[in-house]
Amino acid sequence: PMSSGSYDPYSPNGKIGREDLSPSSLNGYSADSCDSKKKKGPTPRQQEELCLVCGDRASGYHYNALTCEGCKGFFRRSITKNAIYQCKYGNNCEIDMYMRRKCQECRLKKCLSVGMRPECVVPEVQCAVKRKEKKAQKEKDKPNSTTNGSPDVIKIENGVKGISPEQEELIHRLVEDVKRIINQPMEGEDQCDVPFRHITEMTILTVQLIVEFAKRLPGFDRLLREDQIALLKACSSEVMMFRMARRYDVQTDSILFVNNQPYSRDSYNLAGMGETIEDLLHFCRTMYSMKVDNAEYALLTAIVIFSERPSLIEGWKVEKIQEIYLEALRAYVDNRRKPKPGTIFAKLLSVLTELRTLGNQNSEMCFSLKLKNKKLPPFLAEIWDVDL
Repeated sequence: PMSSGSYDPYSPNGKIGREDLSPSSLNGYSADSCDSKKKKGPTPRQQEELCLVCGDRASGYHYNALTCEGCKGFFRRSITKNAIYQCKYGNNCEIDMYMRRKCQECRLKKCLSVGMRPECVVPEVQCAVKRKEKKAQKEKDKPNSTTNGSPDVIKIENGVKGISPEQEELIHRLVEDVKRIINQPMEGEDQCDVPFRHITEMTILTVQLIVEFAKRLPGFDRLLREDQIALLKACSSEVMMFRMARRYDVQTDSILFVNNQPYSRDSYNLAGMGETIEDLLHFCRTMYSMKVDNAEYALLTAIVIFSERPSLIEGWKVEKIQEIYLEALRAYVDNRRKPKPGTIFAKLLSVLTELRTLGNQNSEMCFSLKLKNKKLPPFLAEIWDVDL
């Protein structure tokens, strides 16, 4: 059933069911474990646990081990299909957020070594029944999404030496689009008398720009409408942190709005939003010290948008699209970040985990505002699933 008060950036009346994913509901319970006595489901947010297989942020205990959604799905597919993989790199790959897509054999070995249990995987016959039921349900309400003008999900071979013409074009397009998120003029800034109101109004405009940027990304319109909405709701706070990092002023240790008005830790504390400012400013300083350029920023933004999230219907498709942007980032870094591109690439990927943490902190802060008698504007409350 559809909720009467939830946000949908595509619907004419702007509504979608509250069961859709948002930053405040990333830790959905998992029913994978075959042992009801085993710990399963979400981990406490305070622990910020990481996937034991690849190091990405864990979403819960799946098949007897703490993993992310990506490794959960990979393990399930490997077991149900009795997949046989072959390593091309010496059978001793160090599995991280990049290599997990490059070497399936070592990834599966890592899954087993951390305790994931094949006997916990639901048999393929049962999965087929569930897929059939989902397909029948989707036929009743097909998404109105066009694929015109969007390239197919492209396959990129291992060992990319240089930047392909397609990657050059992709990077150029992203850089031009992402400038709108960073530099779009903010109407009405000077009319805000209260820091809280000022910050929330700027946030609304930023999130609206993020939605428009995401909808223009190659591959986005190939996704199910439900998955598009889930990604937008989940990524908005994380991409917003990226935008703040791009507007960070190292001289004043503050974030500048378009009129160059600095917002420091004091400003956020005055607005009742000081819980996350120290971690946010630390993140801004990290991005500044890494000298992240426009192309890297744009590619990272796309990677964040196409990240694995719980409750995605076609998570495998999102993962394949994200791989395009990961490969483009790897090729770009290899050619522009010498003499140690591998180290830089690893640091850039580590940013994604830190962003997840900031996104969760933003969600916690939104809920804590209620205790301070501060209400989020309806737009933000709906997209972040915060009850007013």
